Amino acid sequence: MKPYALFLLLLFFGRCLPAQDTTDLWKRARLNPNLGQHKYLELKFHSGSHLYNGEELKIALDDGYRSVELRMGWQSSGNKTWQRVFNYPSYGLGFYTGDIGNPTILGNPSGIYGFFFVPFHRRKINDFELGLSLGLTYDLNPYDSSKNPLNDAIGSKVDVYFNLSASGVLKVSDAIDFLYGADITHFSNGRTHTPNLGLNMAGLHVGIRYHYNIIRGIVIQQIDPTYKAPRRPTFVKQPVPPPRLYNEVSATAAFGVVQTPSDEHLQAFYGTASLIFDYNRRISHMSSIGGGLDGFYDGSLGWTYHKLYTNVSTTDKMLMGYHAGYTLHVKDFEMKAQLGSYAWKRNNEKGNYFMRIALRYNIGRYGFIQVALKTMDGGAADWIEWGGGGKMRW
Repeated sequence: MKPYALFLLLLFFGRCLPAQDTTDLWKRARLNPNLGQHKYLELKFHSGSHLYNGEELKIALDDGYRSVELRMGWQSSGNKTWQRVFNYPSYGLGFYTGDIGNPTILGNPSGIYGFFFVPFHRRKINDFELGLSLGLTYDLNPYDSSKNPLNDAIGSKVDVYFNLSASGVLKVSDAIDFLYGADITHFSNGRTHTPNLGLNMAGLHVGIRYHYNIIRGIVIQQIDPTYKAPRRPTFVKQPVPPPRLYNEVSATAAFGVVQTPSDEHLQAFYGTASLIFDYNRRISHMSSIGGGLDGFYDGSLGWTYHKLYTNVSTTDKMLMGYHAGYTLHVKDFEMKAQLGSYAWKRNNEKGNYFMRIALRYNIGRYGFIQVALKTMDGGAADWIEWGGGGKMRW
């Protein structure tokens, strides 16, 4: 029985059962070292420099960036197999606000996101962890040919927020950790608006983390004033069972919206579509490898090809490709990294190869939804793929 379910039963039956029975239930419940939910609040400060390869914003970005993050996290205890596989990770929600340069040109961005921290070197006093954060940042001041012509990096008020970090976690007390480390932050809109050079920021961070267990105050008031709920979980040390290996085929349909480059001076939006067929082999608790075929449609190629060839057909806007990829499995989520090339295209407008970074959420046994960023000829964003599909395993 889950700790919260047991606790609610205690409160409910406490009014119906004799005092001795209630006391016995509570004595058994408090023997669970992971009773309640182990959470933390985290305050983190960032500072660093921009990795900018454009021209117009160099002066506006000279002073680097500074930002503050507030996070609420859940610390896992290892009662699920996937938690032990990832060395007792934590995850949660965060809020970001920062000064990324001249606010007249760039705005005053804030953001919300989800995060996932994986410890990779646990020690009694000092741990080390890798962190991934993904969400949205807003209140940017986008490019405008007349009002804000210098901003050649951001074309929309809302962008994707991405952060990758490596941190040390120094245990100061039972309640407090001191954090230190380095991270990279990226803002981009995936060519839904142009320009979309994006902003890349690299720097250092420090912070504090406060651990707590919300069940403590409730128990003290309602049941046992002497109870002291542990702020941190006792990690379950059960061995990880062998992984269930399988083959999987999936089909994904996705759609998106893009603009032509800003120097074309067009305000029109064009539709995109992707059809993806994948085969993957599960090789461990964490990983799958595989490959597949891709079909693409980019409506913005009609404008590009019209300037080059005058006559443009629907098939001219289509491309065929193939890819190899790796999948990281985290409970019901999958993170995919794929590298591919083109088997058919009209010309070299899209380059010779593409990459895809995708986040998939599995719905039941046969379905999923997925969002991905497709790039062209390296790391330049091509479009965001919003979609879903079906799968079969054996």
